[in-house]
Amino acid sequence: MLDVLKGIVVLIWIGCLWGQAVVVPTLSQAVGDLFYPQNQAAMRWPYLIAGELFLLCVEIAFGAVWRLLTLSGSGRVFTAKALTCVNWVIGCAAAATALTLLVLVVFLISGWNDPVIETMDYYAVAFMLGVVLIAEIGFDLLMTVMRGLLRAATDQSDELEQVI
Repeated sequence: MLDVLKGIVVLIWIGCLWGQAVVVPTLSQAVGDLFYPQNQAAMRWPYLIAGELFLLCVEIAFGAVWRLLTLSGSGRVFTAKALTCVNWVIGCAAAATALTLLVLVVFLISGWNDPVIETMDYYAVAFMLGVVLIAEIGFDLLMTVMRGLLRAATDQSDELEQVI
């Protein structure tokens, strides 16, 4: 089962690399070309950088997930190494959430009076970014709770080893 999960992690890494090399630059260029004289054309580079950084956060987080899978396979989940990996996942998730918030705020400001954005349904894009932001905040909170549970289980595991 761990091999299947590691295979999924590899597929996610490949997808992120493909996204960084092809998808994000292509979409950024398309948006820049579509809105050339308008405000959004100038946003091509900030959106490109935010997209690349977002995918980098995903790649780093799944590196930590790989390490957690390795620890799980060896039966050493309740260790300080596992807490470090979970901290990396939380840090990457928080950075990705901050990037999403930044993109949402920039989009809300730059697209407010842009006539071309109005034809694309400004509110639908803002709503979708808001939904993604809420989901990311929920994930951040869930991972924080999971870190607390892992810390408590690690402490109890250490105490149990001392008793034995």
